[in-house]
Amino acid sequence: MAAGGFRVLAVAPLAAGGVTVKLLTGDNEFVRRKICQELAIDVGQVFVGDDIDRLDDAALTEAVGPAMLMARLTPNQKRRVIETLRRKGHVVGFLGDGVNDALALREADVGISFDSAVDLTRKSADCILLDKDLGVLLDGIREGRRVFVNVLKYICMGASSNFGTMFNVLAASVILPFVPMAPVQLLANNLIYDLSQVPIPTDDVDLEQIARPRPTCHDSTPAGSWSRCSRMHW
Repeated sequence: MAAGGFRVLAVAPLAAGGVTVKLLTGDNEFVRRKICQELAIDVGQVFVGDDIDRLDDAALTEAVGPAMLMARLTPNQKRRVIETLRRKGHVVGFLGDGVNDALALREADVGISFDSAVDLTRKSADCILLDKDLGVLLDGIREGRRVFVNVLKYICMGASSNFGTMFNVLAASVILPFVPMAPVQLLANNLIYDLSQVPIPTDDVDLEQIARPRPTCHDSTPAGSWSRCSRMHW
């Protein structure tokens, strides 16, 4: 299925992978509701630009969660919705190709546009798609999750090997009257472990490990929470 020349067959797989697809548009809500029906997206209550302006920050925070379609939005209203989603702890990706999308692209965690978009939009985006296909985004999300899992493997393997070496050296230093391992021996030991970790980037991961978002360990929310939910909204 295509909408506006954009292939959207990946909407269902994105939802299955924990990615919520939202439509933020400056167009008429009736036209976009029809497109959502064709994509089998249950929009529920539709918000328009005037509704967004009437809501304060607290009310908007509650409203944007269940809202799947927001229409007749100005560029600043789009930016405000993206800002609110991020403030709620969501990781937000925004896809757009028009001049009116530039503010939202800059506000989102990941701004995505197309090579056919206007210059301002391309410069505001973090990623440029060469093909108008949501399947490209789905493949990128899966690859990113695979890389994340393999990075965790590397960290766990490196931490365990270094901890074991340092613990043995410290424990032996208490008993032995000499240094149990010379610096060159420690470096050689690390080199051997590093060589064993070289194939990790090419390692396969279980499907259940990339099927859903994994929580990250950085803090970028005003509330100061230590972890952040890795859900993405488009």
